[in-house]
Amino acid sequence: MKRQDIRLLALARQGDLVARCEVGRRYLLGADGFPQHLPSGLEHLRQAARQDAPRAARVLAECLPLHELLRAGELATLQRAAADGSAGAQWRLGLVLLGLGGAEADEGLALLRRAAVSEAVAEDILDAAWSAPAAQRLQAALRRAAERAAVDAQAVALWLAERTLAQDRPAAAAAALVAASQLGDGDAGALSDEAAAGLVALVRRCRDAGQPLPALPPDLLRQALEQRAAAGERDALSWLGRGLSGLPAAGLPGAVFDGQLNVRKGAAWLLRAADAGDAEAWLLLYGLHADHSLSVANPQMARFFLEKAAQEGLAEAQRKLGALMLRGAATLADSEQAIAWLHAAALQGDAHAHTLLKSLVLPVAGRDSDAAWALSMVQEHDVGLAARLALARAFGLTKLEALSVDPVQGLRPWGLVVGRNPFIVQARLSAPRAVPALDAAAQDVAQRAATLFAQLPAGGDLRVRSLRQRRLFERLGLSEELFFADASASVLDTLRLGPKWAHRTRAPLAMALAA
Repeated sequence: MKRQDIRLLALARQGDLVARCEVGRRYLLGADGFPQHLPSGLEHLRQAARQDAPRAARVLAECLPLHELLRAGELATLQRAAADGSAGAQWRLGLVLLGLGGAEADEGLALLRRAAVSEAVAEDILDAAWSAPAAQRLQAALRRAAERAAVDAQAVALWLAERTLAQDRPAAAAAALVAASQLGDGDAGALSDEAAAGLVALVRRCRDAGQPLPALPPDLLRQALEQRAAAGERDALSWLGRGLSGLPAAGLPGAVFDGQLNVRKGAAWLLRAADAGDAEAWLLLYGLHADHSLSVANPQMARFFLEKAAQEGLAEAQRKLGALMLRGAATLADSEQAIAWLHAAALQGDAHAHTLLKSLVLPVAGRDSDAAWALSMVQEHDVGLAARLALARAFGLTKLEALSVDPVQGLRPWGLVVGRNPFIVQARLSAPRAVPALDAAAQDVAQRAATLFAQLPAGGDLRVRSLRQRRLFERLGLSEELFFADASASVLDTLRLGPKWAHRTRAPLAMALAA
């Protein structure tokens, strides 16, 4: 560095305004004996702005590359210099406003006309913008600016896309992203990672806001999805998997995947999406692998995917898994697991799951108000019997089940298990049965009964309980129909064995599996 340059730098460090502006200019341009070092140039000019903002703003707006100025958050500086009459700042700001769209675009054209009076580059940019179709005006203007003034057109377009997307201007963001895809250093149409990420972000924003996606080239969208999917972005993986599999991809136009269907490839992308946290992708994978007409059909894999979707908390998956398990249940453990899944779905408001659960509960006659009055009468004489009667009405138990059930051992998070009755010799009458709670009130009855019986001493056998119940009912004039369900051994069998239950409930079961 020459002696006079060292002297200039020293003056700048001492606070001389002219020296600060000149040192800042040289650092920004890398000229007149100074290396190009943008941070140093910015620092000197920002210090100068405290003394003379318009002068420093003009130097910064005219010497700092446009994309660097925007990235540094100096748009206000550019506006100040343009307002102060700097033609270089005016055409640069005009480019930016053109990309923001709406009323700002008209203001940008006006600034370009003003700058064109004294700046040939502004006139060229203005000519390029006017000669291009409206949808390609920004792209044409940026390309001419790159040719005539070495503007990094792609970097500016990407900044504009980010800015307009943050301002919820999808049309302007789409135009900027298309421009960025055409203005890169590589072949036309080649996407940078930033442009691909911006396109996916635009689709996501429009989907989440319920807005229509601006018109974009289908090939460009598909390329962006493929790039972002390869990078592991969940939304891109999900959209790509859905589209290639022929499934609806919310937020994307159908034309993106015209002629591109490939179920095997789509299923592979969906699997990656599911692994990345898209719970619904597990359910979609189940649908694909359970469809025998597709090349990816595989019952074992379908069941695995359905289980994964149910574990993720999807009510539809929980209902279908519970229905399938209950349909094939051969043991009490199978029934319990199936009911647990159906109960989880019903808690989320799944009507089909509730219908299937209701099919497992026997009806009990009489009005609830009459039953409540009768229970209050029994409560005064035998609290244990009252608890059994409440259980019987809430869960649709037969008399034998109600008088022999162990509320403590039978309590489940989803309802009640009536264990094997040791007092009954006939197997069809003594077999255990799982009964779901149809609502929170039934579950509360079971919980209170379990708490009570955990504190009471062990009662007599079934014969003793039955005798006490019959005598008390006769004394109080109560009807057993208010509390006990009436069911034959064959009906009870259908509630214990999955295949028999499935045949008896085939219509609602089919609806639950199809919905």
